[in-house]
Amino acid sequence: MTTFSETLSGLVERVRRAFRANLPGADAWLWPNNIGPTAKVIGGMMKELFDRLDIVARRQFAVTADLDGLLLQGADYGMPRLPAEPAIGTVTVTAGDAGASITSGALFRRADGVEYRALAAASRASAGDVTVAAIATSDGAGGNALAGTPLVLVSGVSGTGATVAVGSDGMAAGMDVEDVESYRARILFRKRFPPEAGAASDYWRWAREVSGVTRVFVEPMGLGLASVRVFVLMDERYDDGLGPPAEAQRVASYIATKQPSGANVAVEFPVAHVIDVTISGLEPLTTAVEEEVIASLRDAFDRLGRVAGIATPHAGMDFLATPETFSRSWLWQAVANAAGEERHGIVAPELDVPLATGEIAVLGTVTFA
Repeated sequence: MTTFSETLSGLVERVRRAFRANLPGADAWLWPNNIGPTAKVIGGMMKELFDRLDIVARRQFAVTADLDGLLLQGADYGMPRLPAEPAIGTVTVTAGDAGASITSGALFRRADGVEYRALAAASRASAGDVTVAAIATSDGAGGNALAGTPLVLVSGVSGTGATVAVGSDGMAAGMDVEDVESYRARILFRKRFPPEAGAASDYWRWAREVSGVTRVFVEPMGLGLASVRVFVLMDERYDDGLGPPAEAQRVASYIATKQPSGANVAVEFPVAHVIDVTISGLEPLTTAVEEEVIASLRDAFDRLGRVAGIATPHAGMDFLATPETFSRSWLWQAVANAAGEERHGIVAPELDVPLATGEIAVLGTVTFA
């Protein structure tokens, strides 16, 4: 696109040449005179103006707009940026012989200062575990925690000798404010695929309006006439993007408020088709290069992995769940892209990997032979 940006020194030079051309006998390059400083002042003002024009020009288009520009464009469509959300889960209190009592609103603190609040009261009269639902007191992904993460009591728990940890469900679903590129992708999709009262693109857009959803694949007529299957992935929350059924139900509940009356809609996570990779002759065979290879393979599966389905492929509609095969050549390329790799071979898989309907390729064990 056209840009109005120009360097400050370049603008000052232009003003100096203009003085020389329009004021015979004047030379803005000579010192001392007042024309040189004047050229710098005018050049500086022109720089500010051109920079502003460049910002305005970029904000006209979602593909180049900064966050402020995207917020304005999103407001036109009633598409706000997805907000941050707190982590939710459970906290387990292990009581001593005298038992323990937990009040609703009890506070528990993680070693780094993150706090969780109990959502209900619970008690136990003897030694053992008592588990309560809990929520982080602040929004963001920083509140997510693995099961068993130690916590300390802050308030609301009575009973001597009680210890606390994150429950077996862990603390999950904490989300930061939607990042700029995710927001840009949703706005661009809205422009390229206007609402059509239940087209495949509508289901992609509705699913992406739910916090946590990062990728969506739609399979029209996946369950027969007047049906739609929507496959969602939550890459920032779960390994390989595959979450529990409750998360899919949350997305389904939201889509139910948008979908056409009478539509048969199923929302689910795809089934993982695990692909183990065996690499031979890697040079140099060092831990650092092996780690780079694994990281490159993971990136390839994230970028190229697609949900297989029965939809007919259409140019520009890569969100459809169409017949898919995970190409063995992608593995060769991914390993070759790893920093430090000089040569390698792929022992397994020996052939391209076809995917069944509803499956997505997921990286399994990487073995260096």
